[in-house]
Amino acid sequence: MANVAFLDPMKNEPNLQTAQDVDDYINTLIQHQNACEKQGKYMEAEDARKRINELRKQLITKKKKELIINWQNQKDQAEKAHMEEYNQFNQFWDNKMVNFNEEAKQVEIELQNRQQNEYKQLQEELERTTPYKPKESSEILNLKKIEEHLAKQKNYVEAHTIQNKRAQLEEEELKLYSTQRILKIKTQLQQFEQRHLNELNALQQRIKAGQDELRKNRSIDLERLLQKYQNMKKDLEQREQMDILAFDGQFKTKGCSSQSTYKSVMMMAKK
Repeated sequence: MANVAFLDPMKNEPNLQTAQDVDDYINTLIQHQNACEKQGKYMEAEDARKRINELRKQLITKKKKELIINWQNQKDQAEKAHMEEYNQFNQFWDNKMVNFNEEAKQVEIELQNRQQNEYKQLQEELERTTPYKPKESSEILNLKKIEEHLAKQKNYVEAHTIQNKRAQLEEEELKLYSTQRILKIKTQLQQFEQRHLNELNALQQRIKAGQDELRKNRSIDLERLLQKYQNMKKDLEQREQMDILAFDGQFKTKGCSSQSTYKSVMMMAKK
């Protein structure tokens, strides 16, 4: 008898933190209740029975709380996994865009360097191949003949006059030709430069199209990623609601005894 009193769980109730703690203690009290019943300690058995009923109600509350916490943990884990995937997604596309832009910039620099070299080569070639003096005009050729004829006739004064006239005309024609030569080279270089500009613009348009395509694909992939998460989140929420409704439904039947309630809770806990 002394041993039973010493081991009386009613006087040594443990700290019941979890549903498992409550469940273990209920089992202990059931054993205590049965022992008291056999020993004729009916009031102690009644106290144990009442405490068991109270604890079974607490067990339902704790089980539901743990059920809700469990689903919240699942949602938190899903959110964490989604954020990790989202960060990886951004890192992947950021790197892809950076690599594309770096490669595009390198191609553009190489094109500009090539164009500069081609421009310089053409400029040097035009300077080298374009004569600095014009062809003698028919008027100058005619004055030369007259000058030579007068010189042969020993008419030096007239020959000198024609010579001066020819020299003045050559100077005027050279001045005009030099201006035209500069303009001709400049025009050819401008036309060449315009072709280079068109080539550069075409490259830049292709680069922009590539960037737009990357942004478009990123947007499409992001939409898929977010939709996948929304679907998963919705599925978890629906399953949580169904689980809670199923849990609550176990205890809404009229006439449901505390014993059957306890069994229902324990069966759901084992799922």
